[in-house]
Amino acid sequence: MQKIGLVIRIRIKSLCLVLFFLSVCIYAQTETEPPTKNVNQQSQTWISLNSVFQLANHWSGLADLHIRRSNFVANPSFNFIRFGARYNFNDNLKLSGGYAHLWLAKDENWTIYLNENRIYQELILADTWPTFSGLFRIRTEQRFFNNVEEGESLQDDFFINRIRFLLSISIPFKKKGKTSFLVANEIHLNFGKEVVYNTFDQNRFTVGIKQKLSKSWSFDCGYMLVYQQLLNGTDYNLNHTFRLFFYGNFDLRKNKGEQIKHGQTID
Repeated sequence: MQKIGLVIRIRIKSLCLVLFFLSVCIYAQTETEPPTKNVNQQSQTWISLNSVFQLANHWSGLADLHIRRSNFVANPSFNFIRFGARYNFNDNLKLSGGYAHLWLAKDENWTIYLNENRIYQELILADTWPTFSGLFRIRTEQRFFNNVEEGESLQDDFFINRIRFLLSISIPFKKKGKTSFLVANEIHLNFGKEVVYNTFDQNRFTVGIKQKLSKSWSFDCGYMLVYQQLLNGTDYNLNHTFRLFFYGNFDLRKNKGEQIKHGQTID
């Protein structure tokens, strides 16, 4: 009986010791502050020129130029160019692909910036109904990054895959009118082994006005709210953006007899 009692006392002491260490671990975890979510709000201006060049009945060339400024227009944010080709299956279904390059400023004098080379592919489905027109786009991007300081690469290359889903709706103020109300939303998701904390990349919500200027030119103007999660997972940008996008559609075919509709894309 004494041996049994001794064994019981030892087991009780061992159990108490285990519970003590568990309590210490739990207390340490509760006392450790969780990561803080930091949201940086800023005002921006985003101006772009998006061009489509009809080369054949089913083929088009694409060329875009984007400039975004922070603190409304005071400081640089990024400069961006994109080139590509598009195959038009019909007026409603289009497949595109190409190359883009982005310079993301990290200081006001462009002595430090993020250099990005990008390859992209996209599928566009668009249609028009009696009271509105709609566009749905899926875009995939392979993004190659490198930081540059004083013109010299820092040799810190990294790679991220991204997929984007855009839904855009335009509602004309009057039937067959040139002015429409625009509402659009696009979500960006990252994936790949380099992505640890920010599978969600950003969401862009846009409201504004679309205006047709002529057969070849149109623009949209409005407000874009960009909510972006950065790589570390705890820092976010909330950008209140004034947006002004111009669109040019140019028919360069030798035989212009067959009319072709051009679907605008929203970046």
